[in-house]
Amino acid sequence: MPYSPALDGLRAIAILLVLLFHGRMPGMPGANVGVDVFFVLSGYLITRILLAEHQASNALDLRRFYRQRLWRLTPPLLLLLLLYALFAPLLWPDYYFHIRDWIVVLIYQADLALVFGMAPQMMLHTWSLGIEERFYLLWPLALLGLLALRNLRVALVLLIIGISVVGLWRMTALQIGGVGSVEAYFRFDMRISGLLLGACLGMWIGNKLPVPEQLLRRHWLVMAGLALLAVVLYPTDDKGRLSFGLPLVEIAVLYILLWLHCHPQGLLSKILAWNPLVYIGQLSYGLYLFHYPVMDYLKLQNPWWLTLFAGTGVAFSLAVFSHHLIELPIRRWRKRPVRALTSLF
Repeated sequence: MPYSPALDGLRAIAILLVLLFHGRMPGMPGANVGVDVFFVLSGYLITRILLAEHQASNALDLRRFYRQRLWRLTPPLLLLLLLYALFAPLLWPDYYFHIRDWIVVLIYQADLALVFGMAPQMMLHTWSLGIEERFYLLWPLALLGLLALRNLRVALVLLIIGISVVGLWRMTALQIGGVGSVEAYFRFDMRISGLLLGACLGMWIGNKLPVPEQLLRRHWLVMAGLALLAVVLYPTDDKGRLSFGLPLVEIAVLYILLWLHCHPQGLLSKILAWNPLVYIGQLSYGLYLFHYPVMDYLKLQNPWWLTLFAGTGVAFSLAVFSHHLIELPIRRWRKRPVRALTSLF
């Protein structure tokens, strides 16, 4: 699929929201919806990539896909863990679970650890990596099953039913089942809806299905933006927000992605393709990894504005280092004809 700078711009908006949330900026208690923007975008892009491969070769090389994900995500994470191993015992000398947390994050199980009361406190944000990794493991297999039906309409209906079941299950568990909002926020079974919704759009667009003209009216885009903003301004620890606000965010992001696809030269696409936003979007994974431990330490003794700006500055420096000296060299190395070496992984 062709590169779209606007999608990197959307990534930038997502990570900036997350930074504002963890920096505890007043007036934006729900800015952690940036994670949900990432989820929908990730489901969309992964599905487009997998479909493009299947359409080209009538098969999916799962080993290659998993290897690509590993090479994309793990090297920057190892840098985070190296820095954590060096500095965490000095910064938090009274915390006795550094080794446990290090292992939990390394194997992408922070979300499960949170549910079972063993949260990696200073790397709490890595819960979303666990959600993403499980999706990467399971979705290609599920997609192969849907493609084997050889009926796209049936496949999309089954996927929409699955999304609806996840949403209803989350709502029922929160409103009737007694599940707390904190637990529901981190559980894979209650957070996969955004990834699946993005995957549904990826299947629709990847198969070049027509988009109803009435969906491309500008007022729908405005309503999607307002819905996203409304949830950003709503408190995070509320069951109603997870039951009703979260689906609203996921649908809003879905519509924004649809609009960007159908209007690649439109005003929104041009705004999101602004070079500084695109660059921040390219750094978004590193910014996400490195900001939390820094801000978690700074917020103990400093006002929110110092936590936000100093934490963002440190995270930005580390993300630039990771992007240019780790991620890009690895990407270039992987594109070279070194099959004898890469086959080992």
